[in-house]
Formats: sequence, structure tokens, C-alpha cells
Amino acid sequence: MKKNLLTLGIAAAVSSLGLASPALAQEQATSLKVSPTGKGHMLIVPYYTVQSGNATLLNIVNSDKVNGKAVKLRFRGAANADSVFDFTLLLGPGDVWAAEVSQNPGTGFARLYTPDNSCTMPQMVNTDFIGRRVNPAVSVPNETREGYVEIITMANVPASSPIYNAIKHTNGAPPVPCSGDASMPAALRPLQTEEGIAAAGLANPTTGLYANWSIFNVADATSWSGEATAILAVHDDGQPGFARKVMFPQTIGRPLVMYEGTPVTDLTADPLLTSGAVAIERYDLPDLSTPYTSIPTPAEQASLLSSILAKSSLSNEYFTDDAVQAQTDWVFTMPTLRYFMAINYTTGSAVYSAPNIPYFNHLNTSVAGGAGGRAVACTSTSFQFWNRSEQIDPATTASPLFSLCGASTVLSINAGDAFAPSALAAGVTRQNVELNYADGWGEVFTPGNYRNPGFPIFGRYGLPVMGQAFSKATSTNIGAGVSGNFGLVWAHRFNEPLPYVPPRL
Repeated sequence: MKKNLLTLGIAAAVSSLGLASPALAQEQATSLKVSPTGKGHMLIVPYYTVQSGNATLLNIVNSDKVNGKAVKLRFRGAANADSVFDFTLLLGPGDVWAAEVSQNPGTGFARLYTPDNSCTMPQMVNTDFIGRRVNPAVSVPNETREGYVEIITMANVPASSPIYNAIKHTNGAPPVPCSGDASMPAALRPLQTEEGIAAAGLANPTTGLYANWSIFNVADATSWSGEATAILAVHDDGQPGFARKVMFPQTIGRPLVMYEGTPVTDLTADPLLTSGAVAIERYDLPDLSTPYTSIPTPAEQASLLSSILAKSSLSNEYFTDDAVQAQTDWVFTMPTLRYFMAINYTTGSAVYSAPNIPYFNHLNTSVAGGAGGRAVACTSTSFQFWNRSEQIDPATTASPLFSLCGASTVLSINAGDAFAPSALAAGVTRQNVELNYADGWGEVFTPGNYRNPGFPIFGRYGLPVMGQAFSKATSTNIGAGVSGNFGLVWAHRFNEPLPYVPPRL
């Protein structure tokens, strides 16, 4: 991307923060792309849930056998992508971290449990999720029970770093325990400050992370599984490169306006944080909009990430045959929505970050509800369904309008209503559609809603959406004492829109 003086000035400011390495400047990645190998610099887990007996397992693998990884792990709520839990994970080379997210029966909050001895900051992460950022007018615990996960490699930990030996496993165990009642290894304590991070000898991130997720329900003997979407930082030739270091302290209680001379507006596109509606703290960073390549601004990064995830339509099957008690839910997650639009819960109104960006703006995304109750971002789309014999469902021709409401929307098919039993038993952003056919396929059209002054065409850029269809069924022909429950998961197929070319500064 050709840079003018303003762009270069911003890049210099960000580099001074330590987000770029002069020694690696000639090798720095210039763009982002969805990884064709499943490994990447960043990962997005499209859905987690702990509703109605569900639990979610998450495994994160560092396949880099030379470098450790300093990783930001953040869970975001399904309603409006509010941060509900985050921490720093320190993986040794070839390390795997595994955890379970379930519902705390005493508090109703989602909670994380891991027996893993990989190092984290804070040291103890076996705790309830946090509700301080979600809408206080609704059930706060419920807002933590569903959502999606951001996983970002903040920096490599090379063997030359003083923290390398503190996080590297030897004979199956770290040299200094990083979990339980043991005190934090002395080598890790400097990571709690900006000065300590600067002196820690961390290197620019490279690829190597991948993750698997599973949702299971013991009582129903049903499970689903899949892989995280991996994002690569790449050179102009599409090959993986070095990203910027985006390591920040995992501290709380220190509101942030500037970070080493850099304003927060150069570090995130989250409109609640940049507008001051929510006080930003160090643990809020990085997010998926924090500049990670040579593209210097958060708005440009969010637009670039949106463009590689954009679809003009998504399609999948549905399976609701009563003979086998079949149920199907479709999940639609929009992991960049938060970087274009958020909701101020005090006023119940939308706060937009970049009104000229095509993916989410006032033309296609607005607030359903308002102050004093449920308030959720809804993005206009439409859908159509067919049976297995080419017949279009008249229920979706008479009323084809459909809005994706929430950062993670769950569409239940033929469940009866949005509160009836369904495959996932979602309870935050669930909607229901009643069809005339039990089985078939459908398509959700996500064209976006943007008018470029030079190209008066609506829907040319699509929307950044990901997800799967979740189905379950029960066989009645299996003998007593044998489980006849089955879980099926199918990734959404999609059509790609025209590529988005960000405006030059």
C-alpha cells in the first residue's frame, strides 16, 4: 500500500511503541489472509456455549518447535462482542494448552477450568468469566454463556529471551510451576509492566498456532467439534511473514489514554474504547484491530480482516425430521462487528467507528431494543430455503427478511419458537424460523449495504461472517443402555463478494 506522510507518521508512532521491529522491517508482513493450512498468527473460534448442560473444550497448539509464543486469549459475548474473559497464555515451543468452559451452577456464569501447567497471566485462570463490560439491564451471567474466542500471537519467545526457560517444559513439566499455589516465576514478573516487556527480549510473531474446539453435552450424549479459523500475516507474495509485536501487560485498574506516547485510537478500533464511553485498560489490548502488519491504523486493519472473511451469501443443510427427533441450529458469527459498531448501554444507542466502511454502518446495522433493556446490534440480511426436491419454501418467499442480531447469532430451524428445545439450546441471540419442510437446505444472503460514491452499487462487499450448522438426532432403534444420540456439524458454504479496496489516506 502506498503511504503518504500521514501514514508514515502513524507507522513511526506505532513502531516507537514496540509494535514493530526495525531489525525485521524488511521482512515485516504487509497483509492478512485466511490460512489454507489451518495454522496462523491469529485464530478465531466461531462459537462457544455453556447453555443447558453444554460445555466447550478448547485446545491451542503451538506447532513452532523453536519459539515460544505469548498469546492473548479473549472470550467475547454473543450479544455485542463484549469482552467477558481474557488472559495472557505463554506457550513453550511445541506446547499444547487445553481447557474446558462450563457453567458454574452456583453463580450461573461461564467459568474456565484447566489442569494445564502452561504459564498464564494472571497465574490462576480457573475462575468465573467477568461481567463488568456486558449490559447490566439483562441477565449478566447469561451474557457470558455464549460467544466466540479471539486468539492472537502477541510475540515470539526466542531462546535468547530471559523468560524462555520459565515457560519451556522439560520432561513434561515447566522448570518452575506456573499453576496452582506456586508463586509466579521471577522471570515472568517483568511482563506486568511496559518496561519489563521492552526488556524481555521478545521477538516479532511468526505463524504456528492452531486450535480445535468441541462442544459436548454429557446428559444428552451429544457432541460437536471443529477447528478455529486461522489468520496469517503475509508478505505481498502471500507467504507468512513477521507480524508486529503487540504485547501489552495483563493488568487491571489502570485506565489507559496513551501507551508510551501512542494514543489508544492508534491501537484499537473498538468505538466504545476510542470514544471514551468505556475506559480502556491495558488488558483490553491487543484485539483483532490492533495494527499487526504494515497497515498502520486499526480501522484499516479491521477493514482488511473483514475483507478476507467476507461472504455475499452462506448456505447449509437443515435436518429436523421428527422420526429421529432431529434438530438443527445455524450459527453466524461476525468477529469484526465490534470494530465498526458497538452499543453504549447507558444510552442504548449505537456508536459507529468508521461510517464510510462498507461492512457495518448506519445503513445496514442498527440497535434493536434500547436503554433499560435488551439492546443488540442487528444487521440486515435475507434468506431463502428449499426442500430436498428443489422446491422453494413458501415461508421464506412471503417473509424473506432476516437480521443477524448479535455478534454470534443462532438461528433455530423448526423448533417451534425461540424458547423451545433446539440443538444448541442457545439463550442470548437465538432466533427461530418455521418452514414447511422438515429437511432441505437454505441460503442466507449477506451482501452488505454500502454505496461507494464512484460505484453506486449496494452489496458489493458482503459481510464478514463465519459459522456452522449444528444438528443432532436420536435413534429409537437402539437397545436399552446404548446411546442413540448423534451430533453433526457442517461448515457453512459461501459465495465470495467483490474484493474491498480500502481508501487511500
